[in-house]
Amino acid sequence: MKAAIFLCFFAIIFSCTNDKPKMDNETSLRFEKINYYKYPKQANQKPFKYRLTYYFNDNRPHRWLELDSLKQIETEYIYQYNTANLHIGAKYREEGEEDYSIEIVSFINETIQVTEWLDSNGEVYYTMTDYLNENGKTIRAEFKGDKIHGYDSTFYTSQGFPKRIFFTNIKGKIFNDRTFIYDSINPFGDWIARKKIMSDTIREIQIREVYYNNHFTTEDSIYYPNLISTRKKSQNVFSFTADKKSLFLTETEDWDIQKGKLYTYANGLYTLSKTPTFLDTLYNGAISPSGNRIIFTKKNDNIETNWLIENNGTDWSKPVNITQNSNISGGYFHWHNETDLFFYTKHGNGDIVQGKINNNQLEITDKLKNLNSNLATEFSPYVDKQKSYIIFTRYLKGEESQQGFFISYNSGSYDQPIWEKPEKIKALSYGWNARIINNNNQFLYTDGDNIKSVPAEKLNIKL
Repeated sequence: MKAAIFLCFFAIIFSCTNDKPKMDNETSLRFEKINYYKYPKQANQKPFKYRLTYYFNDNRPHRWLELDSLKQIETEYIYQYNTANLHIGAKYREEGEEDYSIEIVSFINETIQVTEWLDSNGEVYYTMTDYLNENGKTIRAEFKGDKIHGYDSTFYTSQGFPKRIFFTNIKGKIFNDRTFIYDSINPFGDWIARKKIMSDTIREIQIREVYYNNHFTTEDSIYYPNLISTRKKSQNVFSFTADKKSLFLTETEDWDIQKGKLYTYANGLYTLSKTPTFLDTLYNGAISPSGNRIIFTKKNDNIETNWLIENNGTDWSKPVNITQNSNISGGYFHWHNETDLFFYTKHGNGDIVQGKINNNQLEITDKLKNLNSNLATEFSPYVDKQKSYIIFTRYLKGEESQQGFFISYNSGSYDQPIWEKPEKIKALSYGWNARIINNNNQFLYTDGDNIKSVPAEKLNIKL
């Protein structure tokens, strides 16, 4: 029951703050982060909790997450819609729970919404009935288990933000009475800062970060925080299809045994889709431009082998060992097209090479001698479609100038490239898996913990 009331409260808060019309697609809210501080807020004080909400590009919410002070997920709530994009329910879970609980949403009419929570047997054990105003916002909510337990009442500011919310039990006693004072509203009509007041005393300062573009990057440069870049596991490698409709990544708590994940881009947002089970124990991998092939590396007793799977439109094939007949293995792949790749091999101290998949065998076609040094390790290459540049990571122990991202420009042609001496990209910290998206505006990489995002214009490189 406590969980149900908890969810009801935040469902009301959400509906109050995010269902107003937007100006256009450029100002449509894509995701937000609310930072909660104890009052009075001190300098350098960290929030005691966070709340992240992601939206589709038509303003429908996708999910929200409650995070503790260490940004670990306490509650996860995922909205569910029917084929007409009408809200029909959600699944949610709290910290320590493996399985999702289910709620079902229905409408008696345009002003009455019913939310039912189901137990493990699929039976309704708790119900909330929302009475809505002309803007579709809750003004009164009735909570009922085996009997009615009470009501929430909500009042709004002229901008449509919640001004006061309180719970009344069946005896008329008021509990959890809270008022919000808004200190800052941005030009798009979204609130940015507010105070929470209880018993005439300011209890919290809530600072809201709102993001309208499709970069999905917070102020601390994390890409899709807690949705793709998760704090619980580290993100190692990631790759996109040519149309950016699919994203493949590996995440891990054990670098030798990683788990592959597939995300699908729809309605302006990447959401997790079904991933083949045989990608649960790999070392790294990459998806091809068409999305129909995934190459991946397995590591067993420090021996690496490469495998290939293909999608026939309905399902993925069984993995084929493409190292078996060629005795060539590699990793940290970048597909240039459906057959040609750039990747890392163990040659020397670790080199990047160009290769090809031919008849389910991996071949090396160019050892890229101008790019590989004698002592350092080079790995994780990325090449643009025109082969005008290549970006890779170099690491030489004890030599900071030889650690980080390097870029080499092609002074030759597409068919006969001449790679110039690599230059270090000084604006970037150490990491790997460079990717450039959003019309060359967004540079992505991993630092070994999260996927990071940097505006490409800040890197002082030619793209």
